[in-house]
Amino acid sequence: MSVREGPLAGVRILDLTQALAGPFATMILGDLGADVIKIEPPAGDLTRTTPPHAVEGTSLYFLTNNRNKRGVVLDLKVPEALAAFYALADRSDVVIFNFSEGVADRLKIDAATLRARNPRLIVCNMTGYGRRGPDARRRAVDPIVQSLAGAASITGLPGSEPVRAGVATADLSTGLYAAIGVLAALHERDRTGRGSSVEASLFHSQLSLLNYVGTYCAYSGEIPQPVGSGHPGTVPSQTFRTADGWITVDAGFDRHFRALCSVIGAPSLADDPRYANRQMRARNRAALLPTIVEAIAQRTTSDWIETLDAAGIPCGKVNNVAEALSSPQSEAYRAVREVRYRGTDVKVLATPLWFDDDIEHPLAPPPELGQDTHGVLRTLLGYDDAAIAAATRRSEPGRGLAA
Repeated sequence: MSVREGPLAGVRILDLTQALAGPFATMILGDLGADVIKIEPPAGDLTRTTPPHAVEGTSLYFLTNNRNKRGVVLDLKVPEALAAFYALADRSDVVIFNFSEGVADRLKIDAATLRARNPRLIVCNMTGYGRRGPDARRRAVDPIVQSLAGAASITGLPGSEPVRAGVATADLSTGLYAAIGVLAALHERDRTGRGSSVEASLFHSQLSLLNYVGTYCAYSGEIPQPVGSGHPGTVPSQTFRTADGWITVDAGFDRHFRALCSVIGAPSLADDPRYANRQMRARNRAALLPTIVEAIAQRTTSDWIETLDAAGIPCGKVNNVAEALSSPQSEAYRAVREVRYRGTDVKVLATPLWFDDDIEHPLAPPPELGQDTHGVLRTLLGYDDAAIAAATRRSEPGRGLAA
């Protein structure tokens, strides 16, 4: 299958981000065809050494989120390096960073400074809590943000301790929002000719994921509680143990509930006034669920999948991660791809966007630290060897961009 040119071909992005939210956002944009130039301090992105897994000495965490990028090292505390960065920003469409509050101002690469030089530039600032409010200067990491934004309080089993999500929802949602914001700003620039400043924060991104749960609380004043695998307003909708595993069933709509009652051999439940509609079933979940739990435990997962599918009832086996990655549905879209890094084939997850039914996104391995520095400075800025040497000089050893 041929590989189409990405829809963001021709867009140049300077990526100064580290950790997860920022690299995830720029990876998506790079997968979509943008020329992403990852600018790192001399010590490199902190996640190049994140445990537990490494491939040929480089963290698998780093490899997961930094493909389809070019690698440049600039110590922005060195005047010549800062001048080179300014020159690159003048020739770019987007600059993205996720420094702690105040760092961009100290480095003189804040949005106001950069956009004064290049009015068409889009500057995306990814923060922990935003740039205003009492928490603006607090350090933000995903589990703390999940806690502060209410997510941990509604995750887990009723009566259990608060639980963070199994993946970094604050980081990943911020990356998605940042990518969306950049795309919206590029569209606006096509219309107005002017760039803009875009901001996305971990706290507010995680807060937005509360969605209807947050709305329910704001409207009713009732504090949501964890419901395990269930749903506060849809019953039954949760995981059930089968004879050999687990299955998730969602039979909240009346027609699905009636069909479920039939297939579990309890048709009279559908006529019980306590379960007459969604509101009544939610109110009487404690009385209803034991009958369903007992019935589903009697048969195997595959048996139930076949039976429930035939009855038109939404259901699915609870896969472990390995099963999900190797499932026929994943393979149909090549959701797991390979990039070659230092002679090793590394499996990564592809970006789940397709254009013109083309599922073959080009995938280039993450850059070695600074591998493209000379080439970028020479080809984009016209630097000679002396200018490159000056721009790649280091300040105090061991100090990073955010110091």
